[in-house]
Amino acid sequence: MRISLALLLSALFSPLASAQILPAVQFYQDNAYICGGIGSDESQAFRSARSQYPLSLNFGQKQGNRVAFVADVQVVMRDDSDQTVLNISSEGPICLLDVDPGNYHVYATYEGQTQQQSVRVSRQGHQLNFIWPETLPSSPQ
Repeated sequence: MRISLALLLSALFSPLASAQILPAVQFYQDNAYICGGIGSDESQAFRSARSQYPLSLNFGQKQGNRVAFVADVQVVMRDDSDQTVLNISSEGPICLLDVDPGNYHVYATYEGQTQQQSVRVSRQGHQLNFIWPETLPSSPQ
């Protein structure tokens, strides 16, 4: 009976354990961040961890009636003093940022097209979505 219960519990919780695996934390100056979310397990892990971070950035591009995830987005974040607090290239469609409370301007560039949003971070759970149109203008060369 004990072995059956152990096998049952193991079967129930092993998908949960694997879904919680996130890439290693990285740093830009003193700000910790994690980018990723490629694949269903990693994407679910990021969504689960999102509430533990002050700010979450999500990147996508219109594809007909839906939005497809995009990666390789250049992210620059500046505070109210116009100091750069983050300058990274995302390795996936989701970035979790551990930044101090404050006002920020976030610039996200995908395939040469930059979008800007402002956010006031006060505690965990803020999200910004950057969605590019289906057809992007050609980048100047």
